[in-house]
Amino acid sequence: MVVGTRPTKPELEIIDFVARLPVRQQGQHGPDAAVEVMSAAAKPEVDLSPGLGQGVATKMAHRTEQKQVATSAVAVTGGSMPLSDRSTAAGSDVWGPPESIDSSVIYKLYRGATGEVHEKPCRVWVEFPALQLCWAGYDLPAASWDRLSLLDLSTCKIGPPSASASSRLLDAFSVEVSSRDSSSTQRDDGLNGEVEALSTPPALVVVGSGSNDALRDFSEALSRLLQSRDSEGQRGLLFIKQRLFQYLWRHQGTSFTEEAIYEAQAVLAFNLEPKQGIAYLRGKLGKASEREVGIWLAQMSTQKGGLDPTMLGAYFSRRDTLEVFKSFVRSLEFRECDLVGALRLLFDTFKPGGEGQVITRILEMFAEAYFLQWCDRKDSIEPKTNYRNSESVEQVAVSLIMLNTGLHVAPKKNPGKRIACAIMTVEEYIANTRGAVGDDQVPDEALRLWYEAVKQSEISVEPLPRAAFSQLPVQPDIEGWLIAVLNAQVHRRYWAVLALQRLYLFSDANEVEPADAIDLKDAKVVGVVDDKACKERFNADVQSSKSKCLCFASKGRADLVDADDRAFEVMHQAPHVPALLKKVVKKPRTRLALVAESSDLMEKWVSLISSGPY
Repeated sequence: MVVGTRPTKPELEIIDFVARLPVRQQGQHGPDAAVEVMSAAAKPEVDLSPGLGQGVATKMAHRTEQKQVATSAVAVTGGSMPLSDRSTAAGSDVWGPPESIDSSVIYKLYRGATGEVHEKPCRVWVEFPALQLCWAGYDLPAASWDRLSLLDLSTCKIGPPSASASSRLLDAFSVEVSSRDSSSTQRDDGLNGEVEALSTPPALVVVGSGSNDALRDFSEALSRLLQSRDSEGQRGLLFIKQRLFQYLWRHQGTSFTEEAIYEAQAVLAFNLEPKQGIAYLRGKLGKASEREVGIWLAQMSTQKGGLDPTMLGAYFSRRDTLEVFKSFVRSLEFRECDLVGALRLLFDTFKPGGEGQVITRILEMFAEAYFLQWCDRKDSIEPKTNYRNSESVEQVAVSLIMLNTGLHVAPKKNPGKRIACAIMTVEEYIANTRGAVGDDQVPDEALRLWYEAVKQSEISVEPLPRAAFSQLPVQPDIEGWLIAVLNAQVHRRYWAVLALQRLYLFSDANEVEPADAIDLKDAKVVGVVDDKACKERFNADVQSSKSKCLCFASKGRADLVDADDRAFEVMHQAPHVPALLKKVVKKPRTRLALVAESSDLMEKWVSLISSGPY
């Protein structure tokens, strides 16, 4: 058919067939009919294949028949026909993506946000497979009574906080969600027959502080979703429910350029194993020389972020990285810094590893780089100095690090002990430094200023706080909510991210450091329903939760009755106990049961873990 024209009856039958296909039958990891329909529905076409990588794409070949059906469906829905026309033309069984909602909105709602519910820290999110708004305490599954159907919600708006919230939180605000059952009631006054509308409390109130932008974004996204439901119909929600993975994949696939995706994977690989990250960098981004690698590491450390400073320090502690470090340190911008400022900048980028000789080698190369930049701007840098060569810079840098150790590091390592006699005075510091550098190069005034600067603020060899994992330029294979079955009584909800054969599980309380990072290189993953022994183990883990009445369900347990088709098990062949299990099981075991929100999502987790890295 011609794009933009009304479909014929045979073409409508193709649309109907595609809409009825289960997700698992439309190809697990490629641009299937759902993504193509989304791309055609007045949205720009984007090649999403780099987001999952060539290895996964080749392993997940589509059936020829399904591709033909998908292509036909794209042709049919590729026009500009309004959703209302498509619905009436094709009958009640035809549906499509909501035109006013893009993938970024779906991702925000699915990821959710943290805040306070009844003055307790909670996360609120949308569970699209169940079409429910959920909330629960940190890391806990949502109870059946802490859920609202998206079909019953009426409004979501930001309102003023309660008096108690204002007293506890800075610039507090509240997100108020009302349902159609609770938005208003009516009362007959009994006198003249008039009916008075009565306001009732919102079904859910989430309180956040002024700095909680994620909660504000969540409120706006939920409001847009409800408006879309009211204007375009409920079938948009059903489409999202069945195509959730494609929406999330599209969000990730359009977030970065191809080069940015490769950079993100190189950062993640470096944080896991520096040698692996450098090999990925050379292969995918063409950084062949030590100089190019050093420049890239400097850019990622100071501008783009994401590199683990501890891993970077460990990498630079090796002798075979001397040329890389030389290029790295020369790429740092020291031109407007005095010596103390330059040292702060240096140690903000990485944490030195190894013994004293490693620090000496680092300071030697730092001095060379600083001296070259200082020569170009020495007249504009205060306090005034007159270094003769890089050796002079190195000697003063060493003296400053020793001073920093005496003033700050030693007291931390010996808390409560009287070490005042060991703290160097400014006169002692000047006298000690004069043994290496004369006042013709570094005046007493400069040394006094630097002494006071270090005394007031430590030159921290600890790095700057790391960014949240969700803010890193990381391109995961898949991410989403999983429930970890730690034992029969303890179930925990985690935001799971699969990248480079490692499964990261993040707590609601900490988006920087994962609660566990499970290495999957030697792991076996299997769906519970596909393995008899695995199913027996899973049922044993959750049998007490099945046997008890839901009325007495524990806060730490999810309702996992009939969850076999959503569960999968990760087993390590080599001895490895997930950190989560060490806290709750008496006998160490090498398997962890995880439950996805739907059987389709479970199949994708199993398939992507099994397919390995790309």
